[in-house]
Amino acid sequence: MSDVVTNEVYARPIRIFHSVFALCMMTQLAVGELMDVPEVEKEYEASIQWVTSAIAHEAHHTPVVVGGAVEKTPGFEMHELLGLTIATLLLVRIILAMSSLPGANWRYLFPWLFAAGRKQLGQEVKLQVAGWKQIKLAAPEDGESVARSVHGLILLASVVMGVTGTLLFFGWSTTAPQVEWVEIVAEVHELVVGALEALLAAHILAVILHQRQGHDIISRIKPTA
Repeated sequence: MSDVVTNEVYARPIRIFHSVFALCMMTQLAVGELMDVPEVEKEYEASIQWVTSAIAHEAHHTPVVVGGAVEKTPGFEMHELLGLTIATLLLVRIILAMSSLPGANWRYLFPWLFAAGRKQLGQEVKLQVAGWKQIKLAAPEDGESVARSVHGLILLASVVMGVTGTLLFFGWSTTAPQVEWVEIVAEVHELVVGALEALLAAHILAVILHQRQGHDIISRIKPTA
């Protein structure tokens, strides 16, 4: 298989995955920002200071009597369910990445790992920068490697988010203050969530700009195309 990314139509399984994954991920990020997390306060502090807001909202830091537990909110339970769903979807995507389906293979997602892919990325970045100077994006066929690299980074960040989220699912305590390793994993989880939100925002903005320029890239990824 060539290391150079070509202008190839996405296979239908990839298009279906993209739609389902995008819906689950956007819902998950919204729920994660709005939910209250069941957190038991440590006796020596009024609230956990270094676990960021999306991981432990101060409004739900509740003291617990001995033998009791902080009640899980519906938002937190939905977050857990969506997290397990996304983890399953990521396993499916990893399997697809080992296939020969058009646009599915991991070589398409990480072209910068190969000399030919890095060369193509360099050429496309120059075209993209030239377009930015004119306040427009280059045509999709002149940015295949760039677009696929963004997809790859989003999936890579999602995998890290899924792994840390799974660890939190099994390690998070509603009956006692969190142990140190759980707090560290929570910090990593939140940092990755922030990076993922930035990547998704840039990706959505690029899609909007492409559509406004008449490139109609949405038709390339629609599950019914």
